[in-house]
Order: sequence, then structure tokens, then C-alpha cells
Amino acid sequence: MEIYLQGLLIALSLFATIGAQNMFVIKQGILKNHIFFVCITCIICDIVLVSLGIFGVGEFLAKNKIFTILLGVAGTLFVLSYGILSLRSAFKANQRLELNAQGNKTSLVKVITQTLAITLLNPHVYLDTILILGAIALPFSADEKLLLSGGIISASCLWFLGLGFAAHKASVLFKNPKSWVILNSFTAFVMFIIAYMLANFTWEELQVFFR
Repeated sequence: MEIYLQGLLIALSLFATIGAQNMFVIKQGILKNHIFFVCITCIICDIVLVSLGIFGVGEFLAKNKIFTILLGVAGTLFVLSYGILSLRSAFKANQRLELNAQGNKTSLVKVITQTLAITLLNPHVYLDTILILGAIALPFSADEKLLLSGGIISASCLWFLGLGFAAHKASVLFKNPKSWVILNSFTAFVMFIIAYMLANFTWEELQVFFR
């Protein structure tokens, strides 16, 4: 039980960082775009990636400095690009949200495709689920890894479903275009901070590699 709780708390501390995936979930909740399926898609991706990280692949990749550096560079560029796009959206004129216009609702297939893209094309997700969690799981036995992964997956379910449906309830606040300016500006700010942290992480890994 202790290992299960350890996995739960570690994962919540990682997932609670507002990144590209979390901001996408928040926006889909606000837009009322099939938020249950968005959350389930994120959870399934976590199950697959966490399993890869904890049960073998993470151990190899955590020791592979070249892969870590390349992932860090790709993650920095991805998050920086997302931040720039969010900043452009914040200054786009006449941006509005029609919450009650059913015609504006994105199809289920398109929403799931977008969710998969923002999850699986984001290198930061691999840093969290495969490298970090994979490295944390190294000292544990096979049985203990099952408990650890159970805690992590539980955290994923709690986080995404809670985040998505909390945003869904708050959607009425975003009828005002100014709310979108604030949200997009905040998203850009957070993305730039994450890009800076990833760049620092990559630079430190480069220094270790060439030492």
C-alpha cells in the first residue's frame, strides 16, 4: 500500500504541472468537446507509456544520454512553439466562444486525433512517463513495480477526469472573449517557463555528456 501511495503522489506531482497536454484538456472541457473521451484517451496513453517506462524501456533510456539530450531539445522546441501559438491566439482580434452553438462542436474522431497528437507528439510527456518514472522504478522488484504503476495510473485517472470536468463546469466563464485572452496569455507564459526549464535540463545533460 505504501508503494501504491508513493506512485500516486509522485505521479500527481508530475501531472499537476500545467503543460501542453493539460492546457489542451482544459480548453476541450471549456469548449464542451467530448471531454470524457479526451480524458480517457489521455489515460490510455499514460497506461501505455508508464508501462513502457516502468517495465524495462525506461531503464535503458534513462541511461542513454544521447537520447535524453535529443528528447530535451525536441521537448524545448515543441513547448516553445506551443507557447508562441498561444501568444498569437491571445492577441487575435474578435476571438469568441459560442458555447451553445452545436454546429461549432468538433467531431469525436477529430478531437481524439488532436488529443493523441498533443500527447504523443509532445516530447515532454516521454520525459515524465518514461524517463523520470522509469528511473524512479529502477530500485523496485517486479511485484513492487505493479503497485507503483497502479498508483501512477490511479493518479492519471483522478487528474485528467478531475481537470476535464472542472473545466467543463467553468465553461460559462469563457463566454467573455477577455477570458480567452487571459487563458491564452497564461498558457503562453507557462509554456515559456517549461521551455526554459527543459533548455536548462538539456544544457546540463550536454555538460555531463562532454565532461
